[in-house]
Amino acid sequence: MSNSNDLLDLFLRINEDGDSSSSSSNAPISIRLDSSATLEFLTLHDLYQLHSISKRTFSALKTVEYTRCRDGCDYAVPFPAYPGILCTESDRKLGAGLFTHQLASLAAMRKAENNSVTFGSLRGGILGDAPGLGKTITMLSLIVNTAGLRPVEPKEFYDKQTIDEHWKLMRVNPVFRTEILKSIKPLRESSSYDELARFVSPPYTDDRFPTLPSFERHVNRNMANKVPRAQLELFRRNVINFKAGLDKRNRRLFCNDKGKRIVFERNLVPCSTTLIIVPDALLEHWAEQIRRHVKLDVFGDFPGSDAGVVYIDGVGDLSSARFPLNHRTMDLPSLFELVNYLMVVVPFSRIKQQYYLRKRRRKEDVDDVTGGDNGTESSPLLQMRWFRIVVDEGHELGENEAGNDITAFINVLAAERRWVMSGTPTTGDEDSKGFNDVGLTQLQRLLLFLRHEEYGTTKVETLETQSSGSSSGRKQGKAKAKSEWDTMVKIPFLNQQDAGREELFRVLREVMVMHKKEDIGLPKPVFKQGEVTVHIPQEVGSHIVNAVKTGRIFTDTYEKLTIGHRESYHEDPNSSESDRQIQRLIRQRRIHLLGEKISHAQKVGAKTFFDTLLNEHIATTDFQSKVDTCQGEYIENAIKRERKELEGRGGAIADLNSGPLTAASDHFSAETFIDRRPVKAVVYSSSSSNLLDVLEYFYDKFDNANIAEMMQGNIDVMAYELGRFRLGQKEGKFCPICNGWNEYSGKELSGCKNTLLEVSDAAGNVFLIESERILRAIGKEDRDRADCVGNPVEMNRLGEAPLNKYGISKKAWKVGDALCIDARDPHPLFRARLSEEQWAAYGSARCKELVAIDGGEGVDNYFGPLPCEEETNYGQLMVSLRKWQPCGKFHGKPRWNHLRKKQVGWYTGPTLVHEEIETVKEDVFILALDASLAHGLDLSFVTHLYLLEPIDDAALLEQVTSRAHRLGATGPVTIETVNVWHELDPSTKKFRKQIASNLNDEDQKRTSTAICEHCYRSFDNITLAEEHEIRCDRNPDSSAEVPLFHLSSVYRDLRPPPPMGIGACGDVESDTKCP
Repeated sequence: MSNSNDLLDLFLRINEDGDSSSSSSNAPISIRLDSSATLEFLTLHDLYQLHSISKRTFSALKTVEYTRCRDGCDYAVPFPAYPGILCTESDRKLGAGLFTHQLASLAAMRKAENNSVTFGSLRGGILGDAPGLGKTITMLSLIVNTAGLRPVEPKEFYDKQTIDEHWKLMRVNPVFRTEILKSIKPLRESSSYDELARFVSPPYTDDRFPTLPSFERHVNRNMANKVPRAQLELFRRNVINFKAGLDKRNRRLFCNDKGKRIVFERNLVPCSTTLIIVPDALLEHWAEQIRRHVKLDVFGDFPGSDAGVVYIDGVGDLSSARFPLNHRTMDLPSLFELVNYLMVVVPFSRIKQQYYLRKRRRKEDVDDVTGGDNGTESSPLLQMRWFRIVVDEGHELGENEAGNDITAFINVLAAERRWVMSGTPTTGDEDSKGFNDVGLTQLQRLLLFLRHEEYGTTKVETLETQSSGSSSGRKQGKAKAKSEWDTMVKIPFLNQQDAGREELFRVLREVMVMHKKEDIGLPKPVFKQGEVTVHIPQEVGSHIVNAVKTGRIFTDTYEKLTIGHRESYHEDPNSSESDRQIQRLIRQRRIHLLGEKISHAQKVGAKTFFDTLLNEHIATTDFQSKVDTCQGEYIENAIKRERKELEGRGGAIADLNSGPLTAASDHFSAETFIDRRPVKAVVYSSSSSNLLDVLEYFYDKFDNANIAEMMQGNIDVMAYELGRFRLGQKEGKFCPICNGWNEYSGKELSGCKNTLLEVSDAAGNVFLIESERILRAIGKEDRDRADCVGNPVEMNRLGEAPLNKYGISKKAWKVGDALCIDARDPHPLFRARLSEEQWAAYGSARCKELVAIDGGEGVDNYFGPLPCEEETNYGQLMVSLRKWQPCGKFHGKPRWNHLRKKQVGWYTGPTLVHEEIETVKEDVFILALDASLAHGLDLSFVTHLYLLEPIDDAALLEQVTSRAHRLGATGPVTIETVNVWHELDPSTKKFRKQIASNLNDEDQKRTSTAICEHCYRSFDNITLAEEHEIRCDRNPDSSAEVPLFHLSSVYRDLRPPPPMGIGACGDVESDTKCP
């Protein structure tokens, strides 16, 4: 009750003060909206509907106090501040709040959105804060600050008086009956359509519909509850086009790009929704950030409701989403569902799909806005006029040509405000020769998306130019904007002319909001260089030495050295003769090409010849397999060592892992810091094949539950795996039959997917087992055992794996294989099996009948008791493999099979459908991360990052490091490059030293690389790195001068937004909506 009294007192006090005529009425009023009980009783929508008769109250509510900034100060920010942001229960426990640099960015972003409020003006820009500085939370704060606002309506492109004059002529002329009926055509499916058509058909002999708006109101009022909203929306669009046709003098508006946009966007459905477009790998990141840090019920339709606020493509309403995120294939909702959301998050893959659908529709001459007659054929993304569009990792818009599928579709979308989020707006190696040229081209493409009035759209043409009949299409408009950019900025800048640099600086200062990491205090990353040595076999070294000494290469030398590309020259004995012939031809061709390469090396000299042969051996599958094993072993030992040391420090504190992702340590001290974060290691590689090979090693050394994969693949898999790694948990159901785990990924779990094997023993018993019960496959050396059943398994069947790995080598299974299994029941690791009495109640008698009918060749069997009763030798039993299939196939429900025209199935007991979804904790401490998916990920909880190959590109290394070195990191991240060196045997090494032209070339230099902690450039040793850091242009204490006509110098001259003064607020007139 006290809360409601506080709320009432808030508004009474303000109005009393506002109506006062005393001199004290000029004193500022401070309102603490986010810390009061206001939002407990009113939604943000309700607050916007409140009206005040007091002018002073209106002015006072333009700003409110933000009291939770991380620096401990209070700031006046635009109404309604940032409701719902960092207000979740976990955030409040940890005292989470926005940082000062985020408040400064928000002030600058608000100013950028309100420099001009006319239709078509630039409203937005580039949020270019360095990677890891909390851009996602900053953008979410901007979105909630403007929640409920709608875009400015495009101006009417027709003259009202002219419309009225034409309507007076039409309403009495029966000739125009067709035009009227055409406008109401979308409503023809209604049972009231015939009556409506008769009533609205001209001529009107009475005072019916004196104006066109009265006709429109009548139709809407009479059909509101009789047709879907979509059909009324199509009617509204038809009326707009009808008006345009009545005022033919304004058709010259179509002659320029801006005019076409006005006509196009007036046909769209305006909404207060922000569309967020993200790379596929970041869909889970955005969903997780919103779930953790946005209190959704603040924006619901009524207090306490969190539905209808955020829509995640492939997931649905965020309020009902399960985590780890379960993504599935699903169609986009209709535009009338999407317009009700505050945020809609879609991945690039959806944009790409919509692009190709639009391309196909345009071939069929289907309109982008109206689509077919019922409006269902057009993309809902194109039918809406969004309040704001945000493109995360937006540098991809600059990297790709404007005609690229994703870029092309995004540029067509209509929105009042547009933002690009990227810590690296221009990509590439800053030290490369063409960096400036490429970077300037990328910037112009970003301006094209932002619709910059000078360099992103066609300039508005004069009336004389319009009336002369000239027009500019979309492509021509792009060309003009690019030409203007080249003339005014790019060419002068590349020619080192001051005018070009000044214009570039002006444009970037206008559109870019950026902070650099040197402006923010973060725990510094720790760079390490690890080394592993892979020994070259002495036999291979001897062959290379003999070849160099004799100067001759024979055909069998290639096999002896296993030289060639990454495939073996051994023919597959199971392949057909034609396939083997093709393999031989390919082999001969490669040997021929390699022979030419080696012949050239021989002519250069003995050392070149030696190195060529050695490099060819290093490129072989055999050697790369050794490299993968050595790297995997190194990382395995490092992770185990770190986990052991963590236990010595008292073990992990789990709360560190569940804290808010923006809660960085404000007072981090390396001297006093005791790291008790859970060990979370990322293994990173730009080579998918190398990463997969190392991953295979990990699966052999760790439990599957310890590993998550972020590889190229379906978005649902990537989102789920990242969620497992982040949260350390999974969701699913235990099968009531076999107790196997079935992970829940958004799709209904009906039948158990765990594989069961049907086997038979020497006594003729046929039963089902789990693959985990297989101890080993029986090889040829054991086939003479008296109790052996089935066919022995060849030693090379499993590749290099031993026969005791048969259970996890499903691809190598064959019917009739002889196996040794553990048949103990009960078993210490498995749930006790159901009794025969229980199975009888579930229909096992019918199962036995079906097995007899099919002669044991069908799909039926049941997971009954095991036949082994002996307690000796741990229940080992020899069996023969008969078949294998999912548990749900063996235990099929009774049903009628229309194809086979008979009753199938028998199981009547409980299935997965009857089980509840459970959340199971996992110890997931390894994430295999493909380089192509790393951009934008928030891995602030990661403690170790292992690179399988060195990264020489400083910009790329900074991007990779910033996945973990970012706001939210509660300690430093260790980045370790696992360098690989080959080692020759002593005799081969001695020979190589003899033929070396330079005595210093005898041994390859070992790793001593050091990295600048400011710019991430690599140096040969720590001394050179420290010397560079003193003069590094990224070092705030450095006095180094950067070349004036280099893009990095322009970025450096761009200062971060000025910090907000305590209790101060900038100009907020444009967006302010006062209660």
